[in-house]
Amino acid sequence: MKSKALLVAIAAAVVGLVLVVFYMQSFEAEASGGDPTIILVARQNIPLGAQLDPATMLAERVIPAAYVENRHVRAAEVDRIRGIRVVSGVRAGEALLWTDLATMSDSARDLSSLVRSGMRAITIQANQTETFGGLLRPGDRVDVLLTLDRPTPNSPEPERVTVPLLQSLIVLAAGQDTGMIQRASQQQQPGRAQPMQNVTLSATVEQAQMIAFASQRGRLALVLRNPDDIPVTEGLGETTTEDLVTIERRERIQHTRPHTQAPAAPTGPVRIQ
Repeated sequence: MKSKALLVAIAAAVVGLVLVVFYMQSFEAEASGGDPTIILVARQNIPLGAQLDPATMLAERVIPAAYVENRHVRAAEVDRIRGIRVVSGVRAGEALLWTDLATMSDSARDLSSLVRSGMRAITIQANQTETFGGLLRPGDRVDVLLTLDRPTPNSPEPERVTVPLLQSLIVLAAGQDTGMIQRASQQQQPGRAQPMQNVTLSATVEQAQMIAFASQRGRLALVLRNPDDIPVTEGLGETTTEDLVTIERRERIQHTRPHTQAPAAPTGPVRIQ
């Protein structure tokens, strides 16, 4: 009788141990994100309109399956994207997404195909000053400033003020230049800038609303930034007449250090042969 009880106890202990092992394996798999999956990342900065060459532009990265989305391009799909152009710049180390790629041939390309899913394109009127003498190009990043008259409670005269409206917006088109292959009639002569009357920006719906409203309230100005300078600077103040006529304020602004942030280094890419 005692031996039977002992065998039952041993069997129960074995079953319990097996259940614990299975539980631990399941817990570890869930905590680690599941089976490893290989996705494609940019080996170098890939500018808007560039034609993909996987051997020189892309690398592989292994991440848990739980963190892979449908928009990620997997390594097994590399042949499907060979030679396709990108519709927005991809920074070195960033994952390549299907929304970054053109799905139509060059002959069928238009502005709408450059707009990423969830984003909108909005055009603002611009002169030679806002387009930097016609040197603004698709893929550039700009900040948008708004100058307008603001009512003052204790004065009949409004106050002129410039506010930082939006930052780090991508230029989709400069005039009729979308950064893709242009028709012969649109080709600009080497060394000469083309005149343009408008600039088309990529924006969220809320940002587009703000730009549309601001364009009716005052004058918009574009400020060009380095294409790798993506971070948004927080806490920017407005500029008023006092900043121009007060010595202390002018000196403070004069000695303000630039807001910079080093780009994150890519981790663990593997070169594609």
